[in-house]
Amino acid sequence: MANKEYDIGAGRVYFKAPGGGSEVELGDTQGGIKVTASLETTEIEVDQQLDPVDEIITKRTITVEAPLAEFTLENLKLAFPGAQLVTDSSEPTKKKLVLGSTSGSSMRSYAGTLRIHPLGLGAEDKSKDFLFPCAAPLGDSLEITYDKTALKLVNVKFKAYPSQDPATLGQTVVIGDPTAQGA
Repeated sequence: MANKEYDIGAGRVYFKAPGGGSEVELGDTQGGIKVTASLETTEIEVDQQLDPVDEIITKRTITVEAPLAEFTLENLKLAFPGAQLVTDSSEPTKKKLVLGSTSGSSMRSYAGTLRIHPLGLGAEDKSKDFLFPCAAPLGDSLEITYDKTALKLVNVKFKAYPSQDPATLGQTVVIGDPTAQGA
């Protein structure tokens, strides 16, 4: 009998912001982390055939939705590309988030490395990780609900772009251990 591999369970989301720094765990989630890949194609038709003779891939879009359960200014900053987190110079616990116009900004300028790691695996086991070398938080549909019985969630949606970094050039997503080397 063949081995069957089933996989269920939660994961953790990590983000390394552009411009250096270290990878940061984004905290608990509520409702699951969702990875969506969609593909658009164009059928090739010729006069001499009734049916399409080929189909060409014209676009692939990969998004990650993470409903963050930890309602923090840091997570809200991530949800709003271009937002600035200001820490009071005399009272470090006093902070505010300031949103300004980001019109005309490139989404790549907000892109960093995004990683999803299954909870059931040790930190060193990256065999089932999803790594997005160039992912930007979109900030396109944040909705926060004040409700007496529900958590306030910071729904962050990321969009993955092909990487421009020489080490991961052209890669949009790597599933499994990114250190695996081919022959």
